[in-house]
Amino acid sequence: MCPFRVDPLERKKRMNRDLIEHYQAGSDKLRRAVAGLSREQLQARPGPGAWSIQEVIVHLADSDAISIDRMKRIVAEDNPSLLYADESAYNDKLHPHEQDLADTLTLLEVGRRQWARVLRLLPDEAFERKGIHNRKGEVTLGQLVADYVAHIDDHLKFIHGKRANLGRTLA
Repeated sequence: MCPFRVDPLERKKRMNRDLIEHYQAGSDKLRRAVAGLSREQLQARPGPGAWSIQEVIVHLADSDAISIDRMKRIVAEDNPSLLYADESAYNDKLHPHEQDLADTLTLLEVGRRQWARVLRLLPDEAFERKGIHNRKGEVTLGQLVADYVAHIDDHLKFIHGKRANLGRTLA
């Protein structure tokens, strides 16, 4: 066997460590996406989607806090239960427009920065550890990292669309 060839079974076990850097960079993307918007613009609901930009950002911070807890439990426990969180109930009942946007972004940034430090220390095998989500079933740590990179990227499309509808596209 060629010394540079990776066995297909070994390749499956290797974590794409670039995902960790993309994970941490998510908060910077959000800061850039909301730069220069007034409170009124942040709280407007121009579409796409029903939520304001502020509600989207608060949702992402809430979701990140939950996701970090899930990932920590996957690392620390064997097959932990991972519970669904109702994002609509959070948005309806946790007063996202009364929350401070700068603090919300800081919480998300610090949470991701701190958790990325831990992720970088884990061996590749750790990313195959699993938890059991009560709606999605079995999920791995690696899947969750990838999902939460995509989560911000998906919501950035809405934020950019909302900015465009407000006449405030980014240069």
